[in-house]
Amino acid sequence: MTVDDFPVVSPAEIVACCLVCLDELDAICVADAALNRGDTSTEEISELLTGRYAAKGRQRLMLTDPASRSPLETRTRLALRHIGLAVETGVTIEGVGEVDMLVQNWLIVETDGWEFHSSNEQFTQDRRRDQEALAGGYVAVRLTGQDVAAGEDHIRSVVARAFLGVAHSSRLALPENPGIMRNLRKAAQA
Repeated sequence: MTVDDFPVVSPAEIVACCLVCLDELDAICVADAALNRGDTSTEEISELLTGRYAAKGRQRLMLTDPASRSPLETRTRLALRHIGLAVETGVTIEGVGEVDMLVQNWLIVETDGWEFHSSNEQFTQDRRRDQEALAGGYVAVRLTGQDVAAGEDHIRSVVARAFLGVAHSSRLALPENPGIMRNLRKAAQA
């Protein structure tokens, strides 16, 4: 395909190439962004990831999530799933609204970049949402852009400490899986 005699590549082709060629985090961030904006679909990308050299791209495509709205969310989601936690993205909770992530059905994880959370109005709104979440039996953990930039070990440590430090409510429960519990304890010490 060309436009004014210049070659044009489809978004699906760009994402497929990124999934094969970039490092894992960057590749999945690119794919999540394109999927979230509706520039392409997992089906379109999957059709291009054929052959043995595309196996890595197919594996990475399975890790994408169109509900992730930023690289902060993508990195956090991947870090938490890496230790076996169940992570849902873009979950709407009554009285709270849409949250970035719901972990193990009770821990809300928000990734607050400065761009969208620096105004007085947004600061107040974020606190109101946290209060509503607590009233509904949820616990909110807010990670800053700096928390996420500090790396996956730091992300897991913050969330693991929340898991291990809470669990006083009958609604809240630690994972029953001993492997996940070992991972949480290890991450909390990082």
